Amino acid sequence: MEAIYPYMLTLHLLCAIIFLGFIFTDVVLLSPLKKVFGEELADKIFGTISKRGIKIMPLCLLLLLLSGGVMISRYVGTTQGFFNSPLQVLLMIKVVFALCIVCMMIVSLSCKFLGLKNPLAKSIHKVALVLGFFIVVLAKMAFYM
Repeated sequence: MEAIYPYMLTLHLLCAIIFLGFIFTDVVLLSPLKKVFGEELADKIFGTISKRGIKIMPLCLLLLLLSGGVMISRYVGTTQGFFNSPLQVLLMIKVVFALCIVCMMIVSLSCKFLGLKNPLAKSIHKVALVLGFFIVVLAKMAFYM
């Protein structure tokens, strides 16, 4: 397990950059386009980007979760415990936040593929961006405790 940890960490960081970068781009950079260019043009631009994102983001999130699972098993588990140290508590909070993002993505993708109206459409990227921000902050805090 120790031998693959650096590879999992690198994969995890790359996927996190891609995933949060996509969400940041949508929330911070693309959202104002509606005010400048109007709904129709902004929706065309976002639609084009979303087509690629729908293909990339599920795989990226899956790799993010798998690599995170491999890495967290080094610090949290049945032999190490789950809430025995401040590090473990912060890591478990990260897991809860990550699972919230996964659940929102599953709901959104299910709605997309089933042709249903997505109840999370207006807020999912904002919530995921905030949760992602806290996941990154918790990751850094966890190893200073």
